[in-house]
Amino acid sequence: MESNPYNTPSANLFGSTHGTAVEGVPAEAIVQLQRTKPWLRLIGVVMWIAVGLMLLGALGVVAAAAIGAGEMMKGQTGAFGGVPLIGVAVLYALMSLIYIYPTVKIWKYGTCIGRLSQSRNPEDLVAALNQQRAFWKFAGILLILMILLYVVVIIGAVVFSAAAAGGLQNIPVEGAGTENP
Repeated sequence: MESNPYNTPSANLFGSTHGTAVEGVPAEAIVQLQRTKPWLRLIGVVMWIAVGLMLLGALGVVAAAAIGAGEMMKGQTGAFGGVPLIGVAVLYALMSLIYIYPTVKIWKYGTCIGRLSQSRNPEDLVAALNQQRAFWKFAGILLILMILLYVVVIIGAVVFSAAAAGGLQNIPVEGAGTENP
């Protein structure tokens, strides 16, 4: 197509895309993404607070375990003795580690949206969508793992209940088999 010298001049206000036919990200798409950014920030902040609280909880449980172990050394036996509490502390720490990855992805997604709204560059849109994809992939994998865990727990409960019920049948009942005159 030839350039017409009599046409009015025009400029691409949103930058070029390195020789591709697309000239930028549509403004409507950017507006919709910008409308999600405050919610992403809210969720990200709450998730960071949850990570911090879980880590503080783990430290608190470790302190409680140390106090319980100190009481055991004195000869006083507490309800827990401190030892099982270490397992709870490890569980809290693991839960906080599980929360960190999706929190980072949510935060980076919001950052990419901010960068996209400034540049209107398709590469920034791709980066934002990649962060969102990574978040939802993690959420999906975690969902599958939770469903599998529920199935294992339910099967274990059924097997345990059946074993317990079978064991109860072998317990002699006092007064059974004797007749009163």
